[in-house]
Amino acid sequence: PDLVAHRDRASEMALPARGLGLLCSRQIGRASASSSVAMRLGCSSRNAFPALLCQASHFGKLGGSCTQLPLVQLRRGFAAGPPPETPPREKIRNVAIIAHVDHGKTTLVDQLLKQSGMGIKVTERMMDSKDLEMERGITILSKATRISWEGYLFNIVDTPGHADFGGEVERVLSMVDGVVLLVDMVEGPKAQTKFVLQKALAHPKMKPMVVINKVDRPMVRESGEVENEIFDVFAQMATSDDQLEYPTLYASGKNGFCARTLEEARSENRPTTMLSLFETIRDTVPPPEPVEVDPAIVAADDKCKGFSMLVSQLDRLPALGPTVTGKVFSGQIQKGEKIIVKSLEGDVVANGKVKDITIVQGVTREPMKRALAGDIVSVSVTGFIPKWTQTLVSHKEVPPVPCMPIDPPVIAVRASVNDSPLVGKDGKHITMLSIGERLQKEAMVNPAIDIQESPQREYFEIRGRGEMQIGILIEEMRREGYEMSLSPPTVVKQVAEDGTMLEPWEEVTIEVENEHSSIVIERLSARGAKVSDVRTEGERQSMKFEVTTAAMMGIRGWLRDATGGTATVVSEFLEMRPQGPPPARERNGVLVSNTSGVATPVDLGKAARLGTIFIQDGLEVYPGMIFGESGDQNDIDTNISRPHDGYQKAASRAPAQEKTLEQALTYILDDEKVEVTPKRIVMRKAILDPNERKTAAKMAAKMGR
Repeated sequence: PDLVAHRDRASEMALPARGLGLLCSRQIGRASASSSVAMRLGCSSRNAFPALLCQASHFGKLGGSCTQLPLVQLRRGFAAGPPPETPPREKIRNVAIIAHVDHGKTTLVDQLLKQSGMGIKVTERMMDSKDLEMERGITILSKATRISWEGYLFNIVDTPGHADFGGEVERVLSMVDGVVLLVDMVEGPKAQTKFVLQKALAHPKMKPMVVINKVDRPMVRESGEVENEIFDVFAQMATSDDQLEYPTLYASGKNGFCARTLEEARSENRPTTMLSLFETIRDTVPPPEPVEVDPAIVAADDKCKGFSMLVSQLDRLPALGPTVTGKVFSGQIQKGEKIIVKSLEGDVVANGKVKDITIVQGVTREPMKRALAGDIVSVSVTGFIPKWTQTLVSHKEVPPVPCMPIDPPVIAVRASVNDSPLVGKDGKHITMLSIGERLQKEAMVNPAIDIQESPQREYFEIRGRGEMQIGILIEEMRREGYEMSLSPPTVVKQVAEDGTMLEPWEEVTIEVENEHSSIVIERLSARGAKVSDVRTEGERQSMKFEVTTAAMMGIRGWLRDATGGTATVVSEFLEMRPQGPPPARERNGVLVSNTSGVATPVDLGKAARLGTIFIQDGLEVYPGMIFGESGDQNDIDTNISRPHDGYQKAASRAPAQEKTLEQALTYILDDEKVEVTPKRIVMRKAILDPNERKTAAKMAAKMGR
């Protein structure tokens, strides 16, 4: 009865019952059971149960019943029906959508999916599958999908706009032949617009086009003003004259229309569809050009014709295992073929086999019989674990595909076991082994994350682009049930050949309202930053600095508070330079709990007279836990968990200034940690006992630290 009910639900969702038989096949395990279930679903056992299925691992053990999947998970599994065929290469267009944060990339892709004629039921921000992407309203992972339109195949890549996730942008640009630069009609090109465009135009053959989005906003700029700003950006960054000959369209991703002129977009008879964008992509972006292969290799490699594919995207999919997504640069490949892995230098580093070939159409993953040159596909492999910059080839004489380097990580955070008195109370993954396994999995699929294990295995060092990128990773782990302690962020340093210690420098662009520019320059200059450019555009100023990564620690949080959230910051790795003096300490001392218990409103009200409170009453505390900031440079240990039966007047105080994970990481000093569990993010002293802390401080003072 349960399976019949699932069949009925599948019918309502346009999911063939045969597909449900596929989903249950791994859990049945016996031919007799397979035949029985197939008969109840109205399909033959031979057709109902192929060997592999993407979503099978999400079903519980069948004790005669089947666990129901949410609709979105069923949609994102394999689609039933015959495998799709790749159209002729002349009908393929590979294009990425790039833009500043919140300029409407994902909404635009939603409209392209909706109006493609493929019959896809589109939900809001359909491409943002991660919970944190939905909550924060930003794209974190690059995602590729294919759209069929009037006989053409568009491989569309949605990319992040935040600079911390620039590695996601860099790694997918090698797959596409054109980019759609999306710019807000009111805001114009922002700092992060320039960042992602610079990465795209670094490819000389990249064909750009511009879509000025949100033309229906009530606030509009003067005609031609935004267009001139965009051209100025292109003039600075274009690597060929052809890249300056780009078409400009005017659209509203929210309302689903696109026009070729601003007058047409604002007229009463404006278009009601995205037809202009579909046609411009077709006419502007060239079909992919396959890499030429030596005829001798093609003759020796009759089946695959000199297949090559750069590892541009990595994932570990349920039931499929390690999966590489990228463009087929040459030749062709089929399921079951043997493949060779080559390094960037051309050395053979591994051998394996193609387990399966799939594509994502809309948000549905579908198997393919074979992949041809120019198409973007996912190849699942066995026998090895792929790595970034490697090339999959079918013959040992096929050369590796060259690729541009990804900016290196610049900050590091050490993750160790949670050793607070409350360890294990909230989470289920608390050992170094489980933490390390999860971090290594992340490093496999994220090119901008590097994981280093300490010699004694007492911590793992997480290296990344910025506080947000590392914060997103830790937040995901926290929600998955992990507990850990985190050290303050440090910069990733190098040693030069002559023994000089080098530290990373960044080129930082900060855009603020004119009234805030002076305090920003004053704050950055005090940290040793060098002002390289200042431009005023209307009521906002854009300032460019050269500054050490160490000096940028905590600046983003300070800018958010100082400007009321109106500042935008983009940083790009510049180079390694000789290490200078560390930035001066700018933080006061902290308020520290000296007893275990539950924080009471009365005690927090009294402690508020000593400084600023970070926690809410009712939170369980322990000795050494930080609950606020003191009014001077000294730490204060006090009791905030006394039992009270009155004094409610003392409980009145300002609201607690709770800190996010990124804020807490940049707030703590060298003798402090951040405790992260599924239910709490709190700061604490590395040494919990106050007497031991005093002894350690005296020892450090004697040693001149």
